[in-house]
Amino acid sequence: PGSTNCQKKANQWRQWSSEVIPSLLPVFRAYLRLSESLRLPADLQTMARPLNCECEGRMLSIACILFDHESDTVVIMLMDLHAPSGMEHIDLWCCSCTSAPSRLLSMGLFACAPVTPSLAVDLRVLDLVRAFFVRMSPNTTAWCEALEAFLSERGYQLNTKVS
Repeated sequence: PGSTNCQKKANQWRQWSSEVIPSLLPVFRAYLRLSESLRLPADLQTMARPLNCECEGRMLSIACILFDHESDTVVIMLMDLHAPSGMEHIDLWCCSCTSAPSRLLSMGLFACAPVTPSLAVDLRVLDLVRAFFVRMSPNTTAWCEALEAFLSERGYQLNTKVS
């Protein structure tokens, strides 16, 4: 069982590094342009089967971790687009002409598996985590500095109170 698991991880890494990531680079650059360098929210309206697609495919149900903002508040949430309970999934069409990671990335989401993902993370959440780890230090201000820089890069300004 241990060697099978190691082989599975090695195969997945090989698929990510040699196939999936290189194919996602043009999609990522296009999304950065469209989203004004991740300033605009993910567009979840393009989940249905593309009109020009004739090949066999299937629908995947994918949980999404989204970065959202409403009325000047910032909330990171796990969102289900079908049920009001808060934990929901998007239904995404994928086929041989357009992979699930490519479709998700074109909507501003990064797939957590190279073939049939069940989870996707908003690129802005990943950017927040990147900002945090770049600034992480052995003190308690790392999170605050990362959050402030992340929000500032997107045009938000924090109002601070001095006590």
